[in-house]
Amino acid sequence: MSRRTRWILLALLVVLVGGAAALVLTQQPDLDDARNQVDTAWTPLRAPGQLPLRYQSLAGALSAFDAAGGADRDVSKDLHAALTAWDAALKKGDAGTQATTANRVEGQGTRLTANALGSQRLAADKAVTDSLVKYAQTKPDAKLVTTYNTAVHDYEDVRTGGLAQPVARVFGFDARPVLVIDNP
Repeated sequence: MSRRTRWILLALLVVLVGGAAALVLTQQPDLDDARNQVDTAWTPLRAPGQLPLRYQSLAGALSAFDAAGGADRDVSKDLHAALTAWDAALKKGDAGTQATTANRVEGQGTRLTANALGSQRLAADKAVTDSLVKYAQTKPDAKLVTTYNTAVHDYEDVRTGGLAQPVARVFGFDARPVLVIDNP
C-alpha cells in the first residue's frame, strides 16, 4: 500500500470519527431534554391522588369481582398480575416502565369491566357494579394525561429525527408509550 493511500485512509478515518463525535455531541442533549420532559410530565401522574388512587379503586373492583365468583377467571388472574407489576414499577421508579405497566393495568381494567358487565350473575351483584362505577369515576386529571402524552409525542419526534435516530439507538433512548385511560 502506498504512502498516499495510507494518508487518505487515515484522513477518512479521522473524518468519520469526528463526524460521529459531532453527531453525538449535537443530538444527545436534545434527546436528554426531551426524555427528561417526558419523565417530568409523568411524575404528577404517580402522585397519590392520580393513578395510584385509580388502581386502588380497581383493586377494590377486582376484590368484589373475585368475591362474586370471578376469582377463577383468567381476567382476575391477569389483573392481579398487572396490579402487582404496577406496585413493583412504582417502587422501581423508572417512568418508562411505569407508563408501560399503567397501560397494561388499564387494559386489564377494561377487560374486567367487560367480563363483569357481560355476565348476568356478576352484573346483578351490587358490590361488583358499585365498585366498577367507583373505578370508572376515579380518573387522573385529564390535563396531566394530556401534558404527558404531548411530551411523549415531542420526544418521539426528536428521537426519530434523521440525525438523532442513530444516536438514540446507540445510547438507549427507547420509545415511551402514551397513556391511554379508558372510560369503561
